[in-house]
Amino acid sequence: MKLFNKLLLLALVLALASPFILKKPDGTPILEISKFLEPTKDLTSSVLPSAAPKSLYRWQDAKGNWQYSDHPPQDAHAQQIQVEDKINSMKTIDLPEGYKDKPKESERFDPTDGSGSSFPLTTAPIEKVPEMLDQIKDFQKNLDSRQQQLDQINR
Repeated sequence: MKLFNKLLLLALVLALASPFILKKPDGTPILEISKFLEPTKDLTSSVLPSAAPKSLYRWQDAKGNWQYSDHPPQDAHAQQIQVEDKINSMKTIDLPEGYKDKPKESERFDPTDGSGSSFPLTTAPIEKVPEMLDQIKDFQKNLDSRQQQLDQINR
């Protein structure tokens, strides 16, 4: 058993040392110890959010979609928004020819409009709610009867 442990330890040491010994095609080692000994750069400014609030700009594009950016647009009127947290943003793309937007039936819901309203509670028409509740009750009855059948089988 001692021999096995020694061979295992030797294999581990060789595995850890090999990147420093093996060479790339240009003749330099894969890893250099000097890379590990360099002083680290101050990453706090790029990783941690700053205490100062940042400004974002919000506007609607020609298709009616809300766009957000840290720079105001050149061709549209934008609303300036103050934010406290670090935000990731993505550049929008135009879809290729052949993809069409669905026709708008109503104005899009904007959760940031500040009107105090939140997301709609349901998308079902209010007159369909009683019928849906009856369907739910029937479904619950079916589940209860199946549970009783399983209970009788397991006794």
